[in-house]
Amino acid sequence: MIEVKDLGKRFGSQVAVKDLSFKVDHGRFCMLVGTSGCGKSTTLRMINRLIEPSHGQILINDQDVTTLPPEQLRRRIGYVIQGVGLFPHRTIHQNIATVPKLLGWEKADIDARVTELLTLFKLDASTFAGKYPHQLSGGEQQRVGVARALAARPELLLMDEPFGALDPLTRELLQDELLRVQKLLGITIIMVTHDLEEAVKMADVIAVMDKGELLQLDSPETLLRHPREGFVQSLVGGMDRSLRLLAIKQVSQVMTPLPLQQQPAAAAPTITASTSLRDAMALLIWEKAQQLRVVDDAGNPLGQVTLHDLLQQGARA
Repeated sequence: MIEVKDLGKRFGSQVAVKDLSFKVDHGRFCMLVGTSGCGKSTTLRMINRLIEPSHGQILINDQDVTTLPPEQLRRRIGYVIQGVGLFPHRTIHQNIATVPKLLGWEKADIDARVTELLTLFKLDASTFAGKYPHQLSGGEQQRVGVARALAARPELLLMDEPFGALDPLTRELLQDELLRVQKLLGITIIMVTHDLEEAVKMADVIAVMDKGELLQLDSPETLLRHPREGFVQSLVGGMDRSLRLLAIKQVSQVMTPLPLQQQPAAAAPTITASTSLRDAMALLIWEKAQQLRVVDDAGNPLGQVTLHDLLQQGARA
């Protein structure tokens, strides 16, 4: 668990972060959201002491981070930035091995960990370990950047707009990849983004900041249904909140299961149970259909979801 208490940062007369307080439980994914200059990245850098706070406390598993030497603290925290920051003169293996080597791991353990992480991020170790960063695509470099941050099994992963420079398709694929890895490892993540769509898709809890202050800390659904008046309300939008709410839930949560031995209508378009309700709505509109066949990842029929089901979900905004 990470807890921030009355955290503040001044640069001369300018207040960058003002009396910030929040908690993120173990294994949760927290997004810091707001416009440029609102204090998101400054907060992240104070957590791993790249910037020293002007006042306040940061506790990781009840330990005050100021009681640790900064270099020792940073070896316990993974950190991923937008520009990836891979060492261009080192191979992918050497990049990922950076912190384990600093910690004195045995070579066999380092090699095994590098292979494990490359496999986890669907990068074949025999193909990628010996390459250099410039030989990889932007998406592959970002995967390696996250793998490097996870190499020493950190307690916490900090991410500062890691997907901001990627094209939309690669960005969406890496969002899905990170969610899969996060659920698999159960690691706590705090990530900065200016993209509310990204936050709603990925986060367990969203912290909205403006002018250095925390305005609202809630689950994506609560934030969309009950935004505070003013900046938060303008950030989440008006009528399009219903579509964002549909993006939070999966088809499996609203579908009607099929009775045993019954098959869904063969003519209906097919969708997987893990698809978002927003994508299900888009498919219904595209196909001009009233219902969808729901299947598992292997194509086995599970149930059906209707246009009425989706409209009911959207109407609850």
